[in-house]
Amino acid sequence: MQSKFKEKRAFFDYRLFFTMLILMAISTVMVYSASVWNGGDYANTSFFEKQLMFDVMAIAVFLFVAHLNHEIFRGPLVRLALYVITFGMLTATLFATPLNGARAWLNFGIFLIQPIELCKFVLVIGLANYFDQKHKGQMNGVIGIVHHFIHRQIAPDSSGKRILLSFTDWILIPMLVLLAPYAMIIRMQPDDGGLFILLLITAMIWFAVGLPRGYIAVAIVLAAGAALYAWNNFSANQMERINAIFNPFLDAEGKGYQLINSVISIAHGGFFGVGLGNSFQKYGYLPEPETDYIMSIISEELGFVGVLIVLGLLFFLMWQGALIARQSASIYSSMVAFGISSIIFIQTGINIGAMSGLFPGTGVTLPFISYGGSSLLVMSTMLGVVANISMQNKHRIAYHKEVQEARKMSATSSLPKGGASVD
Repeated sequence: MQSKFKEKRAFFDYRLFFTMLILMAISTVMVYSASVWNGGDYANTSFFEKQLMFDVMAIAVFLFVAHLNHEIFRGPLVRLALYVITFGMLTATLFATPLNGARAWLNFGIFLIQPIELCKFVLVIGLANYFDQKHKGQMNGVIGIVHHFIHRQIAPDSSGKRILLSFTDWILIPMLVLLAPYAMIIRMQPDDGGLFILLLITAMIWFAVGLPRGYIAVAIVLAAGAALYAWNNFSANQMERINAIFNPFLDAEGKGYQLINSVISIAHGGFFGVGLGNSFQKYGYLPEPETDYIMSIISEELGFVGVLIVLGLLFFLMWQGALIARQSASIYSSMVAFGISSIIFIQTGINIGAMSGLFPGTGVTLPFISYGGSSLLVMSTMLGVVANISMQNKHRIAYHKEVQEARKMSATSSLPKGGASVD
């Protein structure tokens, strides 16, 4: 028992764990600083206290999941249960009270839960498992039933049908079975930012798993068509938010208000910042600064240097995830690690883009930094899965190294000690 514990401790990924702890520590301090005004209630610590509670829960979840075999998520019943639960939670949001113009949250009393955070993880698991099974030629679960049904209906007796089946396997099946049900509900909320993230996750996994070049061109055309359709069907409110990017001063007291004050925070901070706790914009000027726009307060108080430190830590997590994905023995493990790293990359890019005026504000949190329970707990769960993959990689590499050393020693010991005389 003790040797097993030592073995787990030896293979534990301390780099991921301590990087997460540093990010959470920065987050907790900055949430306290950013929320100190809290709508006029000066020195209110409610956000800070809740964030501390979320931190403890996130650490416990990470440690539990890191020691839980990630292969458990690929079982057909587990995958189906996760998908049904997340789809049910998404559907339940349609009957919830709108928050900031969208029905994207469920109120569980202690804290709000945004189901799409869980959907990102379930989508990565589903795509990773599908492409792993596709590579092995062994399909199971609902997606396997759909795959077998299509292949029974279309016989590959001509080049055209073979191309159609290949396109169906690569594009249509994962889109229709895994992405479309989520997309349908998310579009009704509406949460176009969340839907955009799911599309980007799918695109990045396609890229990583080796989508054929011809299909990349088709996917680009389809994406362009979808973007054009979305542009022509944006609501007046969405178009106002998009126009606010190009000239926020056209609606300085409305859609452009948050962006203007975010940019003021960035400019005020300069290179080294005005000092921790000394932000001016958090006193009623920048709305809800502890959530999606917390990086604006970091920029103001800690300056460009503070922003670089936070981004450096986040990119270190992404880089580690990519390395772990590369070392993995199966397509499933590799794509899970890569997909989770992609989520961190995508959300970081969109959040930074929104606070600096490159993208419209879509409510996308900054991983491990923004205030909130659902985002932090899901992120810590996903990072725990990556840590488990890392532990299995290290165990496998160490085992192969021991086997090679044992073979070398065996080969050396089998050699004759003295040379044979030759007459």
